[in-house]
Amino acid sequence: MRRIAWMLCAVLPATSLFATLPARAADAPPRLVAVNGDGEVSVKPDRARLNLAADALNADLKTAESQVNAIVRAYLAEAKALGSKDEQISTAGISINPEYVWDDKLRQQKLVGYRARRDIEVVITDLDKLGDYVLRATKAGVNHVSPPQLESSRSDELQRQALAKAAQDAQSRARLLADTLNVKLGSVRSIRANEAVAPPRPIAYKTMAMAEAADAGSGNEQLGFSGGEIKYSASVSAEFDLIER
Repeated sequence: MRRIAWMLCAVLPATSLFATLPARAADAPPRLVAVNGDGEVSVKPDRARLNLAADALNADLKTAESQVNAIVRAYLAEAKALGSKDEQISTAGISINPEYVWDDKLRQQKLVGYRARRDIEVVITDLDKLGDYVLRATKAGVNHVSPPQLESSRSDELQRQALAKAAQDAQSRARLLADTLNVKLGSVRSIRANEAVAPPRPIAYKTMAMAEAADAGSGNEQLGFSGGEIKYSASVSAEFDLIER
């Protein structure tokens, strides 16, 4: 009995110690403000991307291919005469496909020949000659011309500038809310960037028929080309701590 009583006495002080400790209060949730910010940068384009294609249909595959290759060579000569360098021109795209029509008598598809196609992409750094690149394409026999796409050679830098403006806008909005609520704006807790890369802007220009009917002048004048500006935009979502003053 004495041994059991001694063990109880040894345990009781520790039990009493834990009983006297105050219960730990649950951590209060952080006080935050969540905002969005927007940024935009405008710039004049300094280059254009022109996509063209030449295709030909012929009963003989080799003939169709030769016709298309001759058009491509003719346009390359025109582009280089306008100042294009080899690294600014790509003619890698090529396709050859059989072409069929429906024969009512045979009640089946009938092979009428082979369509050969070559794609051409030219990066034009002298926008004063953009119209000439378009007009000389038709002169060379190119029969597919997409609207030129305006670009900036500083696109990466401009996109970062737009992103920085978006972050500053988010901080400014958060500070405005904090001041209005009479609290202090703390550190940024989280931020997420939502970059909106500006797609190359297509150029609106006159049709070839309208260009031919226009008064003689530069290609840009005949096509009514106007560069305007390109816009690069970005947005961010951010959370900031709020602190009592």
